[in-house]
Amino acid sequence: MNSSIPNNAVSNSSDTADYRSEVQRVFRVSDMLVTAHANLLEKYVRLALLLDVAILGIAVWLTAVVFIEPRISLKLTPFHLEPQVWVGLLGIVALFLSILQLRVDWKGHADAHKRSFDLYAEVKNECRYLMSSSGALTREACQRALTMFELASDVGRQIPENEFLRQKRKHLQKVEISQYLDTHPGASITMLKLQMYWRGSLKRDS
Repeated sequence: MNSSIPNNAVSNSSDTADYRSEVQRVFRVSDMLVTAHANLLEKYVRLALLLDVAILGIAVWLTAVVFIEPRISLKLTPFHLEPQVWVGLLGIVALFLSILQLRVDWKGHADAHKRSFDLYAEVKNECRYLMSSSGALTREACQRALTMFELASDVGRQIPENEFLRQKRKHLQKVEISQYLDTHPGASITMLKLQMYWRGSLKRDS
């Protein structure tokens, strides 16, 4: 006696299964990754901007020392150094920062996290739309969201291992604070974070 299940029976079972719990899981993961990539995007944009400003500031200072009147250039030279020595030091620092800029590629990191943010934000919106509908969610109805999630996981920038838990904590804090502000809009965000820190790190169960 053949006890195997016909292929068409498996297909029908898959087509009629409710994928709502899977969509909810994808939504939660995507929501957390949207927060993580947004935080890392902001971090790398800020670092890249600081590096650009530092290089520009040194270039302007270097130009000022070289091309203005020698009497004024002495006032722009700190530590009682000779202007020529200070020009050389500024040039070395500018060269170092330029090489560092190419090496760390913070702008590239920011662009990668921006693309991942956009991908997961689209998955999150698609899942929200599916969860707003009533009744069972078939695989066919969820296929687009699941495919988008797989694509984001394959081509998106991965969260570094040393950043994952930190970003997860920030996301959960954001969710809890957001839910609390829905009913207490005048609450202090700083105080709420301190209360969460007290509950999570200092308070001990009796």
